[in-house]
Amino acid sequence: MDRSMLSRLASNIFDKAAATWDSKPLRVAMTTAIGETIVREVQPSQEMDVLDYGCGTGLLSLFLLPHVRSVTGGDNSSGMLDVLRQKITDMTLNTMEVMRLDLEHDAVPKKRFHMIVTAMTMHHVQDTDNLLRAFHGLLHPGGVLCLIDLDTEPGTFHANADEVIYHHGFDRDELKERLKEIGFADTRDVTAHTIRKEVSEGKAESFPVFLIVARRPE
Repeated sequence: MDRSMLSRLASNIFDKAAATWDSKPLRVAMTTAIGETIVREVQPSQEMDVLDYGCGTGLLSLFLLPHVRSVTGGDNSSGMLDVLRQKITDMTLNTMEVMRLDLEHDAVPKKRFHMIVTAMTMHHVQDTDNLLRAFHGLLHPGGVLCLIDLDTEPGTFHANADEVIYHHGFDRDELKERLKEIGFADTRDVTAHTIRKEVSEGKAESFPVFLIVARRPE
């Protein structure tokens, strides 16, 4: 199966999951913890236009929206974006929009951002270096990238999931080094959250979730 077919498969899986995506308290709690960590570590301002890549139903986008000027929710799942569009309509949000976006396969759009966040998305992306280069190009000089994902784990986190998984988490130091090679600076990391998850009957494990912050130089 080639990469484009795998991408469509992943998109279809998330399309089907969109309607009930927000119904899991652990997912909402994780997103809140991630949002609080971004606000604390980056201190976003009302002058910032933000891209939330892999936004899903917009849980993180909506958390960040009061802290910034605007948020664009980008995702390759039409089902997820439909749910977010409905939220935008229901809440009459005029500083938020959606964009169907697949940076692994599509051209980088012309719009530029002061901050990009991507939460629990990179482990679904095969060519992460290409994605990081796209992020670099999408940022204004001086812009900030916030990467949120799992620390390296043995493959038990998604053991029972239907999703397409390419990476069982990431080594923080290796990822920061790759960011520097691509052109980012001032890289740093913190633990944003720890997920306690049952991986088999009667057995639970803890999975740390990191936030790596990097800046595109002026």
